[in-house]
Amino acid sequence: MKRIVSLIVLALGSQSLLAQYTVNGNAAQITCNEYRLTNAQATQTGSVWNNIKINLTQSFDFNFDVILGSGDSPGADGIAFVLQPISTSVGTSGSGLGYAGITPAVGVTLDTYQNSSPDNDPSYDHIAFQLNGDLNHSSANNIAGPVTAVNGNNNIEDGNWHSLRIVWDAVTKTFTAYVDGSLRLTTVRDFTATVFGGNPMVYWGFTGSTGAEFNYQGFKTALNPTFHFSPTQKRCINEPITFIDSTITFTPLAKFWWDFGDGSPIDSVNLNPTHIYTTAGDFTVIQRVRGADGCEATNTQVVRIGSKPVAKFGYAQCILMPCIHQSIFQYSSAAVGTINNWYWDFDNSLTSVLQNPSTTYTTGGDKIVKLAVKSLEGCESDTLYKTVHIYTRPVIDFNFTDSVCLGSATVFLAS
Repeated sequence: MKRIVSLIVLALGSQSLLAQYTVNGNAAQITCNEYRLTNAQATQTGSVWNNIKINLTQSFDFNFDVILGSGDSPGADGIAFVLQPISTSVGTSGSGLGYAGITPAVGVTLDTYQNSSPDNDPSYDHIAFQLNGDLNHSSANNIAGPVTAVNGNNNIEDGNWHSLRIVWDAVTKTFTAYVDGSLRLTTVRDFTATVFGGNPMVYWGFTGSTGAEFNYQGFKTALNPTFHFSPTQKRCINEPITFIDSTITFTPLAKFWWDFGDGSPIDSVNLNPTHIYTTAGDFTVIQRVRGADGCEATNTQVVRIGSKPVAKFGYAQCILMPCIHQSIFQYSSAAVGTINNWYWDFDNSLTSVLQNPSTTYTTGGDKIVKLAVKSLEGCESDTLYKTVHIYTRPVIDFNFTDSVCLGSATVFLAS
């Protein structure tokens, strides 16, 4: 059960952090880019606001991580991402998610408690777009949703961090929210004209609250360094390897460092560096990044650099024609890496990509069988050529004395 909501100005406990964010009420800065909105305690309320207004005539693409606690039942109440022009000290308590009563405002609400009255909440943890601090889903201020906060899952209070992406397209006036990479809601509306009275300058921030039920709730401005390789990238000894940065970040990257794990100099110049390993093996690559807000994060990933594989095979000799199912056995190897591709040419117009294939020869003689192999790391062997002799079937006949008498010896002559 939740308390009646009242709009309050959270001056007590307010503080400016590095002139970037104002933290109010029970909210607190945990790390450089992580903020708690509420503890797992009853009757908590907190808000965190960026001190610099954004201009809605310009598009934005914000990436956050949010946590809604680990108590599903009971658990409450939820948080909201909010745009508002008022101040950096507003917030509310109870069922209003810290957002109720803030007007004018645009809210992306993540609600984890069912208030059948007056909010007409569904039974599942849900996300909605709601205007002017109005949490009633039957109101005209409910402009999108509610739908499940997590696609295909009724519960977001699982103790895990979930990605929240908020996108505003200033040209098309399209407002979109994604949770864990899945599109949850989108709407087209001119917020400047219809909500903010022609004023495009707004603060952004998060609010959160608890009532009789509670959860630990918070958010991070995303800074998740990661990298990948192109699908065609070889990860082999003496081959140029390009590391493609795919960091998910709230602010632009201000600095980055790459340690390739082989004792080579750290690269702090190239965001997508190219490196050549001169030995094969497993290397611990350390990618460190710093956001424009001064926050840093590190990604550590083991990268396997493969050696050049060696193709080898043997076979069971075929001595009859037609030579049906000539079995061929490969025993190629790679000092580092895993061979997972085989390319055979049997010199009889047939090929195979099986590891241990068989083939049929219809003519005898020397056949030049070719084998090349490729590893999971993309490393390719030289092509092995081996001559396989296919013996022809001998032609046999015999004759004997034309006159054969009972009791007389008959001579059979093979030819």
